[in-house]
Amino acid sequence: MAYLQALRFRIFVSDKAHFSNQKNAWLLGMGEQAIVKVKTDSRFRMDAAALKAAVDEQLRQGNIPIAIVATAGTTDLGNIDPLQPIADIAAAYQLWMHVDAAYGCGLLLSNKYRHLLKGIERADSVTIDYHKSFFQPISSSAFLVKDKSTLQLVRHHADYLNPEDQDYDELPAQINKSITQSTRRFDALKLWCTLRLMGKHTLGLYTDMMIDTAAATAALLQQDPEFELLSSSDLGVLVFRFRPAGIKTDLSALNLRIKQALFFEGVCIVASTKVENNFYLKFTILNPVTTVSHIREMLSVIKSKGYSLL
Repeated sequence: MAYLQALRFRIFVSDKAHFSNQKNAWLLGMGEQAIVKVKTDSRFRMDAAALKAAVDEQLRQGNIPIAIVATAGTTDLGNIDPLQPIADIAAAYQLWMHVDAAYGCGLLLSNKYRHLLKGIERADSVTIDYHKSFFQPISSSAFLVKDKSTLQLVRHHADYLNPEDQDYDELPAQINKSITQSTRRFDALKLWCTLRLMGKHTLGLYTDMMIDTAAATAALLQQDPEFELLSSSDLGVLVFRFRPAGIKTDLSALNLRIKQALFFEGVCIVASTKVENNFYLKFTILNPVTTVSHIREMLSVIKSKGYSLL
């Protein structure tokens, strides 16, 4: 009976959320049908009105909504779901609110852009990947919960690992907070050293520099009639494609050939993705010393290669 009830659980994510949501639902035994994809707005952020409608629809079907996963920095487009309205809906329906801030967590360092995360403090849990936005090597991540007692759900006692008479406030044990890992590296040391050496202020300035460079790059793409920018970004991801003026061609095929040619010729590596089955090139700016001059050079190379392939 409990298993059949679990098959009715529903978790709401945007249609641009990370694929790991489906995998995690499968690992939890709920099946991928537990994931309800909510449509996004013109900037590919979760539509709050569509979220509420999706929750109501699942209730009408007799299913059991249990959680909402908001994304603070989508992998493909670098945009942030409206956290405050999502938190309001989670509170109204008494749903767990998780924020996937694996990418957008770097905004916590910024005085200039921190406001983009307004509402994250209302989440029940948050995922952070320090190796994405805190300038750390892989791997350095964290899963944060508002109420630490929640982690007791994954605790399992073993005398040789976590004796019951130990004071875990005085001597914490990671095994009490882990689903599978009983042996792990001291990944937190990387982050600790960086924060001690550079401090929040310097790291915050680096974050600001990357976002400012992305904004300047977006302006370049919008001003050039031979490039098409799919969407502006809250962070440092820009999805675009070369679109030659006055020439009719298959843009997806052309941009794929540009990427492949630049890679195999050893000129530069340009990322890519597909949105609504259309192929796009992608910049993910994660280096604060990347300048607009570097970007101009790459755009010139892309354009030149595009025309040579026509």
